[in-house]
Amino acid sequence: MIKTHHLNVGHGDTILIEFFDTKRLMVIDCNRSAEFDDDTKLELINEALSMVDEPTRNLYKFNLYDRKKLFEKAGYDIGLTDPIDYINNLGYKNIFRFIQTHPHLDHFKGMNDLFESFSVWNIWCIKNNFTMDLTKLNDSEKVDWALLKKFRDTNERKIENTTIVRPYAGHSRDFWREDNITVLSPTPELVKLAQEKENRNIMSYVLLVEHGGHKLIFGGDAEKETWEYILDNYEEKIKNVTVIDASHHGRDSGYYQPAVKVMNPEYVVVSVGKKPSTDATNKYKQYARNVWSTRWKGNITFTINSDGSGSYDTQYDR
Repeated sequence: MIKTHHLNVGHGDTILIEFFDTKRLMVIDCNRSAEFDDDTKLELINEALSMVDEPTRNLYKFNLYDRKKLFEKAGYDIGLTDPIDYINNLGYKNIFRFIQTHPHLDHFKGMNDLFESFSVWNIWCIKNNFTMDLTKLNDSEKVDWALLKKFRDTNERKIENTTIVRPYAGHSRDFWREDNITVLSPTPELVKLAQEKENRNIMSYVLLVEHGGHKLIFGGDAEKETWEYILDNYEEKIKNVTVIDASHHGRDSGYYQPAVKVMNPEYVVVSVGKKPSTDATNKYKQYARNVWSTRWKGNITFTINSDGSGSYDTQYDR
């Protein structure tokens, strides 16, 4: 049995996968935020305003209705999930595998706290030459970036008790074969292209997990170039997927129609943080019966048994 947890972490990604047969916990990315970023707050307000009646909109417009009351009126009262608290509540003391998909802050914020809270046995982290503007980071974010760089840039196989693994597409070892993981991206060529175009998303990890006859794809922040490679090299592998964790938080930039058409997903999970004025939700709905946002559903889980049966659960029924 496996169970995936798509956490509501606001502007970022955190996904947990429990592999019960091998007794392993895998964590894909980390974003630990106390509250929504300002842009997301504004988008939530606009979204809530679209869901209430005109008198309520007018009351809010003239500062006679605060944001909390507006959200309650719109049926939105979901707080962010702390990944560390969530893992503790699951009862884990260690993380077998932490996958850092690519070097954007919303995918490694809180990473230092995660590594201090749990024993992390393995980290997947591809070498690259991307930098961060330290003037735009707060003190804790600088610590997170320093930790990521330490793992990313070293030539050592292990730092303290954490083994460093750098698998590319096509690589396979017993440890992830046992968990039925296929690395679909990146390749050295995609990493090079990402650096040439100064677009970190191109080098994002994309993973396929198979269990009980079901396929689940975790898209990181992959964009067109990444999906083109995957479609050219893994078309048969990615046909008829049960769950897609939508690339780049469901943004249009992460949506590649030819690949989505082949994947033909039953469920699409959108880990929503800061979204642009247009997104790909309606495009995904052309191929998937269920497109769910953590912004409105909260934490979303899927349980898949070895015999192919399964279930899902959402924190909020919206």
